[in-house]
Amino acid sequence: MDTECRRVATRHRTLGLMTNVFDGKSAVVGIVEDISRSGLRVSNIPSSFEDAVETCYVVVNGPKHDFHLVLTPRWSRSTNRGMYKTIGFQVAKAPDAWMEFLESVENECHDDPFCAMVVGTDVEM
Repeated sequence: MDTECRRVATRHRTLGLMTNVFDGKSAVVGIVEDISRSGLRVSNIPSSFEDAVETCYVVVNGPKHDFHLVLTPRWSRSTNRGMYKTIGFQVAKAPDAWMEFLESVENECHDDPFCAMVVGTDVEM
């Protein structure tokens, strides 16, 4: 797997989005650092997580609801002296709600990473 080979895509930084990543054997929690129409970057994944798998199943905990995605790992980079890794994933399959969420981030958030974690007042808690 490449260390970090990404196509140029409009990426949107996020703050507060957490994800559960399942590789077929184990599940880990990570932090979604940025998103784009074609993928996402997840950090703070334990180094023991197997990133050489073909497919990962992910639940991204969004501000209004959770998104279930199928992702393909494309690159990984060791962080925190080898304790963790950051992985770049390509979206293989995503629900329409994920694309709607991305559109709202593109149209409303621009350069404000806090926007992606804010829940509107029309949502009951």
